[in-house]
Amino acid sequence: MPVKSDFARLVVAAALLSSAVAARATAQKPDSVKARDTTSTTPRPAERVGVAGSAPADTGTNRYLALQQRTSVVLPVLPRLAESAPAPAFARVVFDRDSIEWLNVATVGDLVARIPGAYVWRGGRLGRPEPVNMQGRGASSVHYVLDGMPYVPAGPDSLAVDPSLFSLNFLDRVEIERWPGLLEVRLYTRRHDRLAPRSRIVVASGSDKLAMYSGELEQRTRRGLGFVLAGDYVKAPPSTASTGAFTNSQLWVQGSYVPSPRFGLQYQLIRPSIDRDAFTSDAGALGSALEGKRTDAQFRASYGVSAGPAAPRIDLVYARTGWDSAGITQQINQLGGMASVQRAAFSGGVSAFRRGRWTSFDSRAWLGWSPATAITASGQAVFQHHFGGRSSRWVGLRGGVALPLGLSVGGALRAGTEVAAPSIITDTAQTLHDVQLTAGLERGWVGGEATYSRNAAYSPFGYQAFPGIVSLAPHASTEWVTLAGHLAPWRWLVVDGWYANPRTATPDGVPPRHYAANGTIRSKFLRQFPSGYFQLKLAIGVEGWQAGTIGRDAVGAPVLLPAARFLRSQVQMEIGSLTVFWDSRNVGGSRAAYVPGFRIPRYSSAFGIRWEFLN
Repeated sequence: MPVKSDFARLVVAAALLSSAVAARATAQKPDSVKARDTTSTTPRPAERVGVAGSAPADTGTNRYLALQQRTSVVLPVLPRLAESAPAPAFARVVFDRDSIEWLNVATVGDLVARIPGAYVWRGGRLGRPEPVNMQGRGASSVHYVLDGMPYVPAGPDSLAVDPSLFSLNFLDRVEIERWPGLLEVRLYTRRHDRLAPRSRIVVASGSDKLAMYSGELEQRTRRGLGFVLAGDYVKAPPSTASTGAFTNSQLWVQGSYVPSPRFGLQYQLIRPSIDRDAFTSDAGALGSALEGKRTDAQFRASYGVSAGPAAPRIDLVYARTGWDSAGITQQINQLGGMASVQRAAFSGGVSAFRRGRWTSFDSRAWLGWSPATAITASGQAVFQHHFGGRSSRWVGLRGGVALPLGLSVGGALRAGTEVAAPSIITDTAQTLHDVQLTAGLERGWVGGEATYSRNAAYSPFGYQAFPGIVSLAPHASTEWVTLAGHLAPWRWLVVDGWYANPRTATPDGVPPRHYAANGTIRSKFLRQFPSGYFQLKLAIGVEGWQAGTIGRDAVGAPVLLPAARFLRSQVQMEIGSLTVFWDSRNVGGSRAAYVPGFRIPRYSSAFGIRWEFLN
């Protein structure tokens, strides 16, 4: 059946469903989602007890109104386990739940791709690998943290984490810490703070029989008990020009007991079951198969020394990562704790964990200080002891000053030693001396930043998912220039983009003159929908680069990455708490690729609905 016909039917179904939602007035969200005009749901006396001479009140209506009143009851939740400190604006990019849904991204890799200088090795269509290379540092250029605990590479690839395997539907917040040559991607699962249960449903389809389904139920009680049960399923059969099917079934279970803001216990388990066949393209390139179950379990006990959100806090955590299948059985245990304090102008903390594989000890300390709104300074120190008598020791410092007229300046420094691949016993520590300077402007409808960084020489590692690219060549010290900005001349129009280019020779794994830009038009049609119940978004994006070298083959010869340009379009309608979306990739019909041989399918699309509600 043609895609356009399917989408038209989906829009009609969504409109009918939204009419039913509006009729029952169930489209209400917690404070963490977009605000809109609402009317009071407090029943009138006649609705509660009936009026003399009239019909008795509807028992179902009274029950519904009582349930609706629970949406305003706020319950305590565990604070996020985070190494957070005040930092300059350029240092951290935050995507909350609204941002994730408004951008209509499909994977965590799509979010990381919005950071200047980050290049995503896309293996083709959705379901293929998406490892990230930041400024030529290869597999070690991105560190992932899930709910405060390092997300350690496991399974066939012990060097890099594939961000396409995370379920965005489970996440409430993604923070990306920017250092020269390094990104720290902090993922936080959703937190439900209302007495009313929360449900979420996602149903989507797409070209080449793509299918995506997700469901979630969250419940809390006044006594502090809570649970989460969620599932996520993605099926991506191979396109007509390639081979290699992909399915990923994920389960998220969480139980908690948080009787007060001072104390709480929480256990959660996230288990993806991955089945990716070895995939090929019409050019004959080969990508590795991946099959297995990964289990990430975490038990956390949290205690606030005194009452109040600024009280010092102690957290004890046991985490276990397991991988089973494909002839590989691994178990990685982490046990330790964190002590932290959060004040209005000051925050800091320390953490220490014993780990059972590759890195036996991991300790960190962080401190941030903002004595005035115009001054911010922060620092981080890391010490890790790896198997084989090796260690990583580095410190990171950064600061920023806000100037008049919306101007700001700042910088960052990372110095020390780092073992790029702790899982490879022969890998030794490399010297770090990375410096970054940033100047920014944020004034009214215009904003932007210009960044210069100088990174030390480095020997990066490649990615197991692409066996045809055996290695990345070591490179000398590299200077980078990145530019980013946004324009919003009207409330309904936003244009943003970035540009990254090395001033010296381009390292393997990233292209020179890499750019991305997006234009978005949105409207609530307030004349027709004065309540703000309806919203429409139309977006077009472009990403491109000049020719470079993606890596080296088995004999050490360079593998050319041709110049390319890709277009992506998005259509999204919000009808109360119901969202209808259409995401089209490679709408320009380019036959290029992010990784040579693994072309992005032309005119591929995904369309579906998301519905979140308190019931």
